[in-house]
Amino acid sequence: MGRPESSAAAAVESPPAVKKNVRGLRTRKKLVDAAVSCFSEYGYAQTRVADIVFHAGVSQGNFYRHFESKEAIFLEALKPGMDELLSASSRSPETPRDPLDALIDRTNAYLISYAQNRRLLRVLREAAAMTADSDFARVWLDQRAQFIDRTRRWLESRHRAGAIGATDFELLAECLGSMVEQMAYVHIGLPERAPRPERVKAIAVSIAEVWFRSMPPAGAS
Repeated sequence: MGRPESSAAAAVESPPAVKKNVRGLRTRKKLVDAAVSCFSEYGYAQTRVADIVFHAGVSQGNFYRHFESKEAIFLEALKPGMDELLSASSRSPETPRDPLDALIDRTNAYLISYAQNRRLLRVLREAAAMTADSDFARVWLDQRAQFIDRTRRWLESRHRAGAIGATDFELLAECLGSMVEQMAYVHIGLPERAPRPERVKAIAVSIAEVWFRSMPPAGAS
């Protein structure tokens, strides 16, 4: 007799728990969406938890049930844009292409992704600059390191294929990565309005052509 009663009790108790979990996920999403809007509009330093909960339409108590601090929700708000940016920079053409055309397409995809997340990426860079030992600096440096490492591996693969000569691939990747980062920040992140697609493409073409001209000629050592 005891077993059926326990099963019945579990069946009765389960739906409220599920509803509570769904409600919690919805609240968390509302908070993150509100945080994206606030950080994009006000910047990191000027955004308050009070601003986030006001835009989300929830209480401060609800905020602290999901996030321990403003820094914690900022890091979560950044994640989709960071993942998208890394994904865009790693896409390869489905069919073999002229190397320069392929590089232009990949650079353009990266810059388009940057433009879509430009306000938060600008805020991250500025927040990282406020203190070198912050979580923001670590997130920014980690994202940058992944991009540089991917570029280094691409350069090495071009060398193994006999397309370019030998050089310090780590240092060259740093130089090329810094150029992309600065161009994206200055020409896409900083302006009041995002550049039009044709302007983004023009920037991508210029970057890719500089990259291509920077490659050591085949046979160089």
